[in-house]
Amino acid sequence: MFEKVILINNKSKNTKMNTLIAGLLLTVSFAMVVPVQAQSSESDTEQALVHTVFFWFNDDVSEEDHSNFYEELKKLMEIDEILHGWIGVPAATEERGVIDNTYDYSITFVFEDEAAEHEYQVHPIHQEFIEKNAHLWADVTVYDAVTPGE
Repeated sequence: MFEKVILINNKSKNTKMNTLIAGLLLTVSFAMVVPVQAQSSESDTEQALVHTVFFWFNDDVSEEDHSNFYEELKKLMEIDEILHGWIGVPAATEERGVIDNTYDYSITFVFEDEAAEHEYQVHPIHQEFIEKNAHLWADVTVYDAVTPGE
């Protein structure tokens, strides 16, 4: 993580250039350390929650239903408690035993904390989404994750 800084002999002919290079090396080294320190101090006070949901549709779901479902997922993104969000479909990655690409859609939302995720769960837009779309899915799996505490 820490870059080795080489001290340059000031007696050389290119003193200004050597000083500039040494300064740049120190700046780059410092810049690499500061974000890590800032990140770890943030994680001590905030416990962001990442909420990932996978949807498997019933066999009789039409292409129009797929399209409408995608539009409904986009409406969820309007909920203020969602800091970041992604809507996805299975990627065409190579087949490997650890990959499950049998789902139809996935969402990943990031919340400031568990309280914000709870507000999302009871939000009218989320409740309406469930009411309008529950008939489409055969299965839903949710994974909620936080950074491990120290």
